[in-house]
This record gives sequence, structure tokens and C-alpha cells, in this order.
Amino acid sequence: MRLAATVMLARPAGARFELFMVRRSESSHFVPDAYVFPGGTLSEIDLSERALARTRFAPDERQLRARIAALMSDVPLATDRELSALAFAALRELYEEAGVFFACDASGNAVEDAADASRADFLASLERRDLYADARQLALFSQWLTPPQFPKRYNTHFFLAPAPGGATAAADAHETHDGIWIAPADALARNETGDLHLVYPTIKHLQRLAQFPTLGELFAFARTKRVLALSPETLNDGFALPPALENAW
Repeated sequence: MRLAATVMLARPAGARFELFMVRRSESSHFVPDAYVFPGGTLSEIDLSERALARTRFAPDERQLRARIAALMSDVPLATDRELSALAFAALRELYEEAGVFFACDASGNAVEDAADASRADFLASLERRDLYADARQLALFSQWLTPPQFPKRYNTHFFLAPAPGGATAAADAHETHDGIWIAPADALARNETGDLHLVYPTIKHLQRLAQFPTLGELFAFARTKRVLALSPETLNDGFALPPALENAW
């Protein structure tokens, strides 16, 4: 099972908020042509000493482990090193797929609008400018595991992050296309009409996030909630969560 990270990037929109989504390439081996949050699998670079030394974490990062739980004994949980690497991977993928650069200087001061238009080598870009991947804004929201009967399985960690000031998100036009900012309820409505193709985990996250009226309330919840590692049940016509889990994860 491969570890993966994805980022639900959020920004205020009037009294509520909207999320950044991209359409996967039609030639992609994973959910082609579906609208998803930027993300990808964990790489050796993400696990390297170079990457971890170039990452700034929130002071309470160690407390996060106490909030992570699996519902079944056979569900693998990331090690402490993998969990840190997943935060770096989330920011790397956000940079590569959406052009959003979360960085700070050695003193922890956020660096705004510092993205390289080429989106080439996130780690090298940090090292060249003596900057650090700023994982302090990330909130781990959930873990979703591909059901056992699928040949390729992923343990995907969904992070929530506020869009940094001055950032302009856009799809990379290679792996992803048609980047959009959209309210959760609007994305769900367009999926119902067939105008926006979504896969089950994305739908469930949009439904969960749509329950919160403001970004402040959403982030207050995300930073203290229990983080469950779970896998949806498979049905003849798709997937489903047990009713008891619908608003528990």
C-alpha cells in the first residue's frame, strides 16, 4: 500500500469559503478526468534528510500522533518519519500541481508570492533561496485507504490548508488541467448534474467540509478532531461508509 498526500486548499469567498480543485489528465492511470484536490504519492525525496531538514512544523506536531486512530487492527499507520514526510509531500505536490508555494525563512516568517513559474524541483528551490517548506499551516484531516480488492492501494492523507496571501493557484497543464476555485456545495451540485466528475473520497470530503459555514470554524475543528484511518465498504454500485461513521471521521 502506497502512502499519499493531498491538500484541500481553502480561501474565503464572501461569508463562506471555496476550495481549489484540478482535473486529472485523461491519460492518467489514477481517476482520469476526475476533479480532485492536488496531491500524489510519497517519494524517496520526501523521506530524505534534506527534505525534513527543510521543513518547519507546528509546535504541536507531536500531539498529532495522539489524535490518529485506525478502526481496524490491520490498517497500517504511518511512522513518525513518514508522517513528517507526508507533510513535505503535500506541500511539494501543491507546488508542482497548483503552483502554490508554502515557504518561510529561517526565522519562521512566511514568504509570500515566492513561487517559481517553472515549478521545478520544490526542494532545490527551497535550498537555493535558503527557505523552508512551511507545514505549520497544514491540518491533517483524514486518512482514506483503497479497499482491499483493488490491485493498487493507497493510504491517502488529506490535509487542509489556508491559501497563503498573494498566491495564485493554477493547474500545471500536464498531470492536471482546468484548475477551479469552487464552494463545496457547488461542486457537489455540479457532480449531481454530471457537469463535474468526482470520485467517492472527494465527494465525502466535500460533504464533510460543506457542513461548516466559515473557514474559522472549519480550521478550529480540523486542528482538534480525531483523525481516523478508514476504508469505505464496497457495494455492487459503488462505495459506502457505515452510517455510524458518516459524521464521525
